[in-house]
Amino acid sequence: MNLQESMMTEGLQALKKKRFQDAEACFSQIISMDEQNVTGWKNLGLVWLKTERHREAIDAYTVANHLSPDDADILYNLGMAHLHCEEDAAGLSALEQSYRLSQNFDLAILLGDSFHNLHDYNKSAYYYLSAYKTNKTHELLQYKLAIALYRNGDLDQAIGISAHLVIQHPKERKYMDLFVDFYRRIPNVQFNAEAFNAIEICLKQDNVKFSNLRSAWSSLLLLNPDFEKFRQFSRHTDENGPRTIQIEDITKELGSFYLCTGLIKIFASGIPLEYILTNLRRYFLLDWKNHEAWPKEALSFLVALSVQCWFNDFVYYVTDEEKSAFADLQQHLKSLLNQTERKLPDSEAPLLALYCCFDPLYGLYERDDKLPLSKSALYQLRPLILHQLTNPRTEAQLATTIPSFTEIKDVTSQAVQKMYEQRPYPRWSSSAVSATQADLRKASEGLEILVAGCGTGQEPAFYANIAQSAHITAIDLSRTSIAYGMRQAKEMGFLSRINFLHGDLMQVGKLDKKFDFVASSGVLHHLKEPEKGLEAIVSTLKPNGRMSLSLYSKVARKFALDPASEYIREKGYNSSIDDIRQFRRDLFAMKVNDPILRCTTAADFFNLAECNDMLFHVQEHRYTLLEFRDMAARHGLEPIDISLSPEKKRGFKAAFPDREFLDFDAMTDYEQQNPQTFFEMYKIYFKRIGDTTAHPFDPLIRLGAI
Repeated sequence: MNLQESMMTEGLQALKKKRFQDAEACFSQIISMDEQNVTGWKNLGLVWLKTERHREAIDAYTVANHLSPDDADILYNLGMAHLHCEEDAAGLSALEQSYRLSQNFDLAILLGDSFHNLHDYNKSAYYYLSAYKTNKTHELLQYKLAIALYRNGDLDQAIGISAHLVIQHPKERKYMDLFVDFYRRIPNVQFNAEAFNAIEICLKQDNVKFSNLRSAWSSLLLLNPDFEKFRQFSRHTDENGPRTIQIEDITKELGSFYLCTGLIKIFASGIPLEYILTNLRRYFLLDWKNHEAWPKEALSFLVALSVQCWFNDFVYYVTDEEKSAFADLQQHLKSLLNQTERKLPDSEAPLLALYCCFDPLYGLYERDDKLPLSKSALYQLRPLILHQLTNPRTEAQLATTIPSFTEIKDVTSQAVQKMYEQRPYPRWSSSAVSATQADLRKASEGLEILVAGCGTGQEPAFYANIAQSAHITAIDLSRTSIAYGMRQAKEMGFLSRINFLHGDLMQVGKLDKKFDFVASSGVLHHLKEPEKGLEAIVSTLKPNGRMSLSLYSKVARKFALDPASEYIREKGYNSSIDDIRQFRRDLFAMKVNDPILRCTTAADFFNLAECNDMLFHVQEHRYTLLEFRDMAARHGLEPIDISLSPEKKRGFKAAFPDREFLDFDAMTDYEQQNPQTFFEMYKIYFKRIGDTTAHPFDPLIRLGAI
């Protein structure tokens, strides 16, 4: 053994025993004898890396890499030394070179994590996917991969992996929340059994944001081959001739968990599904006198459909024939309910549920005592009783307790108030209730949040969940809407952190309070003078606060809604329930490429209050992106982010690879080319002009999580 070999052995033994000074001396002497000794440089770099002399380690590994450019270990350690010096670009470049030479599972995870932290979701997804191909059972990797794919705009793969996680771990709520977030209003074009099963698992839970699943649930119901007989029966009308499939042939589907629980928890969407549900409702109504021959599954279905009809505000069209049959059914039930001396036979329960598919229970049964039915029947009717009797009574009581900070005096505001008092908007049944997260709890400690125009309380509940130590003030001009929100917040355990107040947004300064975060979603554009409303809420924002504003897009609404609005004007329809029903029914007969049908791509079309809000509102303003930006600037605000789904971000970058999302000139061009980009609304986050301070919500804003 020569001297260099002897010293190498001695140095390696010293390194193993953590005698780093001795090891350094050995490797340094080897290099002094032979500067081309790559192993000497490599081991010297390792000594310096272990003793946290990262800059010196970079120097050693740089020389080693020059001498041996295809050594994966050298590149790995060089990359790690750069990362320790916060030189991300150089470090990741070296690590990527190392990975190309030796595709190591742990290195793929490290690269995926690193690029994810840098918000480079394309590379993050690539490396996670590379690791996934090696190990498809690694739970945490699947979770990370799904998130990276989603943020990179690869929705199909993200949904597929998250669905698999839900099925493999049916009690893990974070996977359900992930799956539901990814599936937001995305319909299926072919049947996906795994997605179907994942939705069924979610339906077994409470406090899931089921509104995100409406398109997926609806489309999978229409595509599932097991429901073919159900669909054939449901599409049948009298004009089709004699029925070839009878009600007895579809009992399994009629009482299925997916259908019935879905109707209770998820709002159906799409004209084909509405056609099926209205035909089924019509069948049972016209056959009501034969109800004792109905299969037992009819009760489960009718209870579920009655809850669905409650949440869509009984928007379904009613024919003259149905009106006549309903009048007979109503008279029959009233006569039975007036016989207080005895309970109704259980065979009448399906008729009660059928009635409530057309009109609310609280209008039929006004007494305070329980419905005169057996315990078994009441148990089966409990979802219906909860939504159509118990909850409305609770909300009526809560409405009397809501404090006001001002009266509603403006004539336009009074008209808007009347509209939302009659039809609270939007109805919602559940939202996410996440386990307390220490980082979110700490970030939101002491924060004051204002929701200016809270409607039925869905937005305050969202902030109560995401900002778990903040205090929230929620104001609105509709007591009916606020009472709905209060009940929901109480059920979710959030009411103690939300202060609901009735009053005029224009006079929000009377609260005499400043806020760290102000959110106003879809409110200012319904004011007579939106800029005065903006001025009012900006006055409540702290100097280093953040604001989230959402307004209607001129481009999107012109494209998607103006054809329908013009049709409404031509027909002379107003906002009465009969006119809205007739308008919607007209669209059922239109050709699929008719521009009027563009409005049906909005979930709002399938709910009476929301359709009224979308197409029959008493007051509405629209903006371009540039008008929105300039209006905010006049009130001392500058944008810091704009809300875009990952797939839309991907589309924008494909069209304008060198432009930023806040380049509103480029974004305006993109919107002109893709007019439905901001169909829901523009949602832009602002800070005060010139503010350079950090805000606890900035990371959440960048992630699109708030």
